[in-house]
Amino acid sequence: MEAQAIANYAKDKANKVYSMYQKSETLLTNYQMCKAYFKDSSASIIGIVESILKEKYNLPWQLKFIRKATQDARGKTNAQIVIPQFKYDERVNDILSKYVKKNFEKMIADQKKNSTYPLMFRDLIEKHT
Repeated sequence: MEAQAIANYAKDKANKVYSMYQKSETLLTNYQMCKAYFKDSSASIIGIVESILKEKYNLPWQLKFIRKATQDARGKTNAQIVIPQFKYDERVNDILSKYVKKNFEKMIADQKKNSTYPLMFRDLIEKHT
């Protein structure tokens, strides 16, 4: 029972930090967060999106469609990833935002070991934890 109370307390803290993060969330901060999470300092935005999609769709025949869709999106502003075979159609900004939201608690835990997260995120954690 006590372990569940501690888990709920940690989840409430993470939700509070995420609500504060949402107020200043941008494409750039989401990109920096994902770049630090994947520990790839030289990845492009499209490269990060490709890694996110490869986590979900990891069969060899699916990887071919992901690669083609990300190549089509390179160099475009407000890029959209369209994969008709999966009925997948989302903007890059939305993909990054959803991924940060889904993995926010892991990012908070990882931030303590990894100093490459954005300063704004580190300040939020220090202030609210």
